[in-house]
Amino acid sequence: MTPTIRLGRLFGIEVGFNWSLIVIFVLVAWTLASSVLPGAAPGQPVLAYWLVGLAGAVVFFVCLLAHEFAHAIAARRRGMKVGGITLWLFGGVSQLEGEPPSPGAEALITGVGPLASLVVAGVAYAVAVAGATAGAPALLIQLAGWLAFLNLALAVFNLVPAFPLDGGRLLGSFFWWRTGSRQRGVRDAVRVGRVVALLMIGLGLVELFVGSIVSGIWIAFIGWFLLSAAGAELAAMEVRTTLRSVPVSAAMSSPVVTVPEWIRVEDFLASAASQHHFTTYPLHALSGELTGVVRLRDLLRASAADRAAMTLRDLARPIAEMPRAHPEESLGVVIERVGSALENRVLVFADGNLVGIVSPSDVARILTLRQALASRHPRAVA
Repeated sequence: MTPTIRLGRLFGIEVGFNWSLIVIFVLVAWTLASSVLPGAAPGQPVLAYWLVGLAGAVVFFVCLLAHEFAHAIAARRRGMKVGGITLWLFGGVSQLEGEPPSPGAEALITGVGPLASLVVAGVAYAVAVAGATAGAPALLIQLAGWLAFLNLALAVFNLVPAFPLDGGRLLGSFFWWRTGSRQRGVRDAVRVGRVVALLMIGLGLVELFVGSIVSGIWIAFIGWFLLSAAGAELAAMEVRTTLRSVPVSAAMSSPVVTVPEWIRVEDFLASAASQHHFTTYPLHALSGELTGVVRLRDLLRASAADRAAMTLRDLARPIAEMPRAHPEESLGVVIERVGSALENRVLVFADGNLVGIVSPSDVARILTLRQALASRHPRAVA
């Protein structure tokens, strides 16, 4: 998952959040300020409830980060690279590059997340007890107690045996250990996850019929999400497996045509663009240094006045923001690393030189070819 807003880097890991996290922020702050805190510590000013509620929502996000950083640090210690952490509606996603080296490593990397949430819950509970003993303000005591409960719930929810939750991955690592095949392990875990998702949808419908509308809708929605995620996980696994032995060089478009950044958009569309079949063009400065990348569709969307006045540099994406790869990298690993950023294209560099570009259509072409070969000659594709 690509973050909507990037927050920066922490311990060398890029952190961001998806827009859906705003929904949870508002929900947590509103629940605290309008229900939990007034009920547990009555008689306080409304402003105090909201200030503590907003602070609680921020602290809860820090708790989510602790959960995800536990995954990331464990993965690093097992030799895996971490592409970043994205917080979103259902918690967070640690973007790990490649596959765990063993079932045990995957179980450890996965299990430390819920364990971290349990540790945070224990710390928050201890703070609440210590605060009550020391006579701390009631609002802060209640906030600590509520955070303890929420982190406990987070740990338990993540242990539900369904993808993309930690419980589904733990189950997948168990089946991997039993069968000796990670792909088969994921398939077996996905089957279990689908059953769990269907049961949750059924429970949600029952809740609706008995009058618990909000609870029923929420449970059914989570079940629907887990059911969709199960199919997506299986499809992603099959793609990664198919492309695991394919180098980036087999898919990339090469050679690459670069154009001067100072050319006006109108002049480029009238001349150079019509001479090539490419839809993506890297730009270079007078010194020859690459500065950005323009997409043909972005140029065509510009108004006639903008095309006449703007240069390619004005509509370019900075070169530093473009995902990169090496020709000898596994295409499957690169796809897993860049995620949806593949739509913006991946620049392929060798010895500091731009040697190719990978687009979604390039990946689709290779994937179709490999799947066709695998169906005709099962042993021809690893």
